[in-house]
Amino acid sequence: MVDAVNDFGLSTGSMRSPSAASIPGASLSVYDGTSFVYVQESDSLSWWESASALWKWGFLAPYWTKRLMKSVTGRFDKMYDEPYFPFTSLTRTATELDLLDVTASTGEQYISENGITGAFGHDVIQASTRVNYAQNLRYINGLLAMVCMATDGAMSVENGNWQIFDEMIKAANATPLLSTAVTSIDQRSDGKYSLQHSCVAGTSSADSARSDTFDAVVLAAPYQFTNITLDDAIEHLPSKIPYVELHVTLLTSPHLLSPAFFDMPPGKAAPKVILTTLPRNEEPQEGVAGVGSPGFFSISLLAPATNPKTGGEEYLYKIFSPQPPNSTFLASLLGFQHDQDDISEKDITWIYRKVWNSYPYEVPRSTFEEIQLDSHGGGLWYTSAMDGFISTMETNALSGKNVARLVVDRWQRKLLNGSTVEQQSAPVLLASGGLM
Repeated sequence: MVDAVNDFGLSTGSMRSPSAASIPGASLSVYDGTSFVYVQESDSLSWWESASALWKWGFLAPYWTKRLMKSVTGRFDKMYDEPYFPFTSLTRTATELDLLDVTASTGEQYISENGITGAFGHDVIQASTRVNYAQNLRYINGLLAMVCMATDGAMSVENGNWQIFDEMIKAANATPLLSTAVTSIDQRSDGKYSLQHSCVAGTSSADSARSDTFDAVVLAAPYQFTNITLDDAIEHLPSKIPYVELHVTLLTSPHLLSPAFFDMPPGKAAPKVILTTLPRNEEPQEGVAGVGSPGFFSISLLAPATNPKTGGEEYLYKIFSPQPPNSTFLASLLGFQHDQDDISEKDITWIYRKVWNSYPYEVPRSTFEEIQLDSHGGGLWYTSAMDGFISTMETNALSGKNVARLVVDRWQRKLLNGSTVEQQSAPVLLASGGLM
């Protein structure tokens, strides 16, 4: 991803808006549904460097966590280079890199087995797994718990990370067919693949169902959400796994977060980024119930904003939760009165809600989906195998690069053996939005 940003000349910045620094309130906090277990005033320091963090948890827990995280991510980083890249099996590669002991343990087990005990895991590591994967430390696997702590140096592309993928499509000279739905994939007797596809109902095109043939097909979306039927002869059908249904709420309001919502003294500004953990006496749960007492996974004041209609100063917020925040919750959070289900436009001037299957429940496991679904010399590839291993933009980009290399290597072997690869049958990529 960093290489792509540099190659495309995109500008990057911190994950937090510099303009938010002028807004009152601590930069970061962890809330357990009853009180703040941690508050950090400055956003220039990490968990490892903050004096308040060291005062609360001591030196050893942050030190050993950082050391363990670097050991785990260091092993994973080897997947980017030879001799591990390109990899044909996630299970085999994880075994060779000694990562199966990490993926097969829960985060809670893994840190305990490595000497990290006490409140740091509950307050900090669990807050990180909740905001990143909507899971508690008792149920998420150890690998993802460590990945959640590897946030130093995080960056974003100015005006949106979507530009990376937009530039990738342009650089590939690809033609996205976003209104085209692939319905089935069948392997022919000559080893090529026949794709049945048609335009989505309601689009301007009147094309009926049709079929095209390709040497290679890349399935770049979780199979269970594609509505594609795979040929019964295809050896490896990806298993259906549970995904988190995450509700993301973006809104603008002239109100700062209400200190009363968090039982803070009147006049004391609430923190701008609020992560969550559970009260010490609350048993962690799985699935939607895992949110526990806080009722949300995170709330972030992203940046100040100017109302284009009034010119007034407002604030842009983002909320992660397992259910859509209702009007009562939002009114209490922002400290204004409301009548039943109606919220005045003067209190919330804009709101956007999105619910999506954001990532799998990353539970402990020791085997992973196959990358090559038709392994007997076939050309049906599955980049979303990576989702059950580590589900991030960066790892899915690695998965795409890996499959592209495997496709090219396979074609080179064919050419060396005297076979032909027809130019018009170049690989087709099946993404969640369509065909390209």
